[in-house]
Amino acid sequence: MTQQIWPRPWLSTYQSLGLNWAQLPVVPEQHLGDYVSSHAQQFPDRVALVYLGQTFTYSALDILANRLATGLQQLGLHKGDVLAIHLPNTPQYVVAFIAASRLGLVITSLSALLTPPELIHQLNDAKARALLTFDLVFPTVITAIKDCVASLHNVIVTSPASWLPNAPALQLPTQLGAANVHDLTALMPSETQVTSVPADLDAVAFLQYTGGTTGRSKGARLNLRQIFGNNLQVDVFNQYRLGQEVIASAFPLFHIGGSAIMHNALRVAATLIITPDPRQVDQFTHAMRMHPPTVIANVPALFQMLLAHAPFTELDFSNLRLAISGAAPFTATEIERLSSIIGPGKVCEVYGMTETSPVQTCNPPAAFKLGSVGIPVLGTDLRIWDIDQACDMPLGEPGEIIVSGPQVMLGYLSSADQSGGLIELDESTWMFTGDIGWLDDEGYLHLCDRSKDMLIVGGYKVFSVEVEAVVQSLKWVAMSALVGRPDHDRPGNDVGRLYVQLAPNADIGEASARTELLALCRQHLAPYKVPREIVFVAAIPLTSVGKIDKKVLRAQAAA
Repeated sequence: MTQQIWPRPWLSTYQSLGLNWAQLPVVPEQHLGDYVSSHAQQFPDRVALVYLGQTFTYSALDILANRLATGLQQLGLHKGDVLAIHLPNTPQYVVAFIAASRLGLVITSLSALLTPPELIHQLNDAKARALLTFDLVFPTVITAIKDCVASLHNVIVTSPASWLPNAPALQLPTQLGAANVHDLTALMPSETQVTSVPADLDAVAFLQYTGGTTGRSKGARLNLRQIFGNNLQVDVFNQYRLGQEVIASAFPLFHIGGSAIMHNALRVAATLIITPDPRQVDQFTHAMRMHPPTVIANVPALFQMLLAHAPFTELDFSNLRLAISGAAPFTATEIERLSSIIGPGKVCEVYGMTETSPVQTCNPPAAFKLGSVGIPVLGTDLRIWDIDQACDMPLGEPGEIIVSGPQVMLGYLSSADQSGGLIELDESTWMFTGDIGWLDDEGYLHLCDRSKDMLIVGGYKVFSVEVEAVVQSLKWVAMSALVGRPDHDRPGNDVGRLYVQLAPNADIGEASARTELLALCRQHLAPYKVPREIVFVAAIPLTSVGKIDKKVLRAQAAA
């Protein structure tokens, strides 16, 4: 029997844009260090990084990376060894990535907010040989992992201020148990002797760990062909210009989104504005005023904070080409608010995950469809899957989103599952995303929810993003999040609890707000979708990436 091919309605949309969905871009045989070396020759004085008022040119970046690569080489690190980076967003983070690429090291990034047990798990799982960390956590977090990671031979320490003028010298011990301790600056000799290894696009270059929302975090094995290839898959829509872009991004570099933005920026000799703390919106806005961006890339929650910050709304956005949103759903109301400030036709929303390097779909400005997250990027197959019946869902019907393409990871490291988290289906390898969505007749993907964020109320499915989209249309709402708690009177069902954070200048009391909110929900939502409980909070918790932390809210609701 011939296997029926699932619908690919996006093919007609590609055709209308004059693009060939099946024509994958060729990934150059270059690693990050090769790109930076080339730019240092072609654009030596172009600003590569902006950080707290300081600038670093491509020439300076190239030299710093060579110095660090020399220092790492002198520590005995060789191709295939794992370097763990545990830093906030700093120039040192970027330089470490470039230096590691020149030695063929594997990078594993760690959130600066991880606890000692979380650090120990990831470092042991990745078998890290060296750890690059920072002074603020050394006395507490780092000392707590002493002698808990057998593979760890060297701990390298810097400060977020170390490369700023008049930075004080670090006071460090020479040992942390069996590991040697080094000051990063002292480790970088002025004389460099690095022979850059040839790019190996198919070797594992990153062990990018997932958030661990369903247990301990797992390391997705990614290579350069997937990371740079995914840059190029999206670039068919965004058309980055060599040596002309200024990118303002507050994505953490430890996150796959931040890593992808950094790789894209350095690939095209862009100026990258580095933001150490995305919650410091005044600092971020000042940097954008001094270096007007052509591209802004943030999570929706940060765009919401910026829109509530008057100095941001007063910036000159005449140079801005793209405002990219990702990592969480961006409501239609918020997209329209952002467009009213930056100008129409500039918003680009992407959807993806760590395991897909990370972009799966793109909603490009040239063919933007409000309410969707776009069409699959070049060469990416996408299906809406009925888990119970093991078949494709019809267009317009929700099911689990599954994806196949060249950017799908090689598998998880140390996975007890022999498939490494991937499933072979119809002679292709598929990633089951855990997200619920549906495809329209033009191939645009519409997200319903994460499967774990979907509520069951009275036997009906309730998608939290649908409810939140209605609530966010109220001008006095800064953020909202719907979660479920177990309905003890109806086992197997949830009670919808809505958390609401008021806007800074909201001129409304909680009683009036509750009345207005419920009236709006009853007007636009079926009765079973209307939240039964509303809780006003001073601040909705955010993850280290800046996404709403529903895991924390679910725990509060359950308690």
